[in-house]
Amino acid sequence: MPHAAQSPDAPLTSEAESPADTHTELIAFLRNRSAPCPRCGYDLRNIQHPTCPECGEELMLKVGSARPRFGWLVLAMAPGCFSGIAAVFVAVPVVVSWWQMPPGRRAPWPIVAADIFGWMSAAAVVLIYRHRHRLMAWTARRQAAFAGSVWAVHVLMFIALLVGMWLSK
Repeated sequence: MPHAAQSPDAPLTSEAESPADTHTELIAFLRNRSAPCPRCGYDLRNIQHPTCPECGEELMLKVGSARPRFGWLVLAMAPGCFSGIAAVFVAVPVVVSWWQMPPGRRAPWPIVAADIFGWMSAAAVVLIYRHRHRLMAWTARRQAAFAGSVWAVHVLMFIALLVGMWLSK
């Protein structure tokens, strides 16, 4: 019978192992070895129970990256977050101008395009966040290229909208 997929945060145990076995392994792992509590930083060397003596955090032994690289992910999401927030604020006058103003007094097309682009950027941030684990598995070089391309699209769109505003006058 095939095994069900295990979540990334699930402890690495086989179906035959009991929680008592994993607690024994954790205590054995920390015997004569310094490791900080993930919550409070207390040195867990030679603990006797699978909880932090300082803060009471339940402890588990698992494999993970010592230093996950979130920098490129944050850098890729930053312009979309800014554009999305700006789109929310720009949406009110754009909608009001298109709904209540005569055709000659409505918001100019570059402003409307910027608002639409902002909403699309916000949607892209949601997608990036949703697939962050896949992005984090990429090499640092590929992550940097992705973040750079996201920024390039936003800078080019900003320039295009500025030129559009200048030409529409």
